[in-house]
Amino acid sequence: MKQINIALLGLGTVGTGVVQILKENHEQIKEKLNTDIRITWILVSDVTKPRSIETAHYQLTDNIEDIKNDDTIDMYVEVMGGIENTKEILLYALNQKKHVITANKDLLAEHLEEMEQAAHNNGVSLKYEASIAGGIPVVNALNYGLNANGIGKFMGIFNGTSNFILSKMTHERQSYEEALRIATELGFAEADPTADVDGIDAARKVTIMSYLAFNQFRKLEDCRYTGIREVKLSHIDIAKAFGYRIKLIGSGVMNGDDVSLYVEPMCIPSDHQLSHVEYEYNAIYIDGNAVGDTMYYGKGAGSLATGSAVVSDILNVIELIGTDLHNLPLHLEIKQETREQPSCLLLIIDLYADSNIEAILNEISVERHIVRDGMLAIETDREVNYEYLEDQQLNYKTYRIEGV
Repeated sequence: MKQINIALLGLGTVGTGVVQILKENHEQIKEKLNTDIRITWILVSDVTKPRSIETAHYQLTDNIEDIKNDDTIDMYVEVMGGIENTKEILLYALNQKKHVITANKDLLAEHLEEMEQAAHNNGVSLKYEASIAGGIPVVNALNYGLNANGIGKFMGIFNGTSNFILSKMTHERQSYEEALRIATELGFAEADPTADVDGIDAARKVTIMSYLAFNQFRKLEDCRYTGIREVKLSHIDIAKAFGYRIKLIGSGVMNGDDVSLYVEPMCIPSDHQLSHVEYEYNAIYIDGNAVGDTMYYGKGAGSLATGSAVVSDILNVIELIGTDLHNLPLHLEIKQETREQPSCLLLIIDLYADSNIEAILNEISVERHIVRDGMLAIETDREVNYEYLEDQQLNYKTYRIEGV
């Protein structure tokens, strides 16, 4: 029976989940893989901090050099976060021919290409199932389940915090501020929710998806993103009147040799599957040219859900040890070009008492429109004359319509 020694970097929410899963399922894993997995080291910031799990059987250290100096380590499992310092540690591990598993979307959104190249050059694995959607196995789905398909487009709900807030606003009539407060109390939002509510977290995941779906490396700055701070209850009501629900959607589309990446609040038809993904749940919708539409749904965060994805990567790497399959291209999709369609928009304009509604409608190509609560809402599939709206000093908000 072989033994695999792991260095676990981080013992927060996800790290704790990894330890729990490996401990609880130790015997089944040992029997199935004929492998004894041992966590040899755990890197923490404070070795004296009380933990929610028993750590007496593990070597805890706050010094990465203890781990680097242990030649018996086979695999680095990184769940501590951080970017530049963490990148240096993981590149060191890869260059020492150690397999690396990470849940670090912030790091991968900036340095995935460099990390993949280092893994390839050293004949070892770099796995990151947990980096996109927690416990939802979308990475393996793209790499293996959909590798006979051309992927032309993906779209999805990548952030559970923003989806929780929008669900609270939609179904319970709570303001953005109140919904955010409850999300924070329940642990669905961080003390500083900026990355979640401003679309940054989702944009990082979308950039990683660009590589998986299209074989195109992109960075955070290549994704156009905006968040949900400006979504109002009145906007949600108007969208509902048109037959839509507002969701924070991340999407990627192949355009010739380029990729368009977006994260923004969008209107999703109420009969579309994504419109029914509520609260902290995530879902990713992928269009394959052979299989058609597929959707992957589940919890996008949490100790055991994300820990499950990390442990899955550990087991998958163990099955490849002793082979040269680490060097095989991970992405075998036949790339499919999908021209981005002209956007349909829901345009919501704040009216003044003397606003000339007829004049506004004459300036904008209108499919449907309604007037309610001091706002004019217009559905259009034509280019909007924003210059006219600004000349009239009209405040407005636009939502792209997706899934039609």
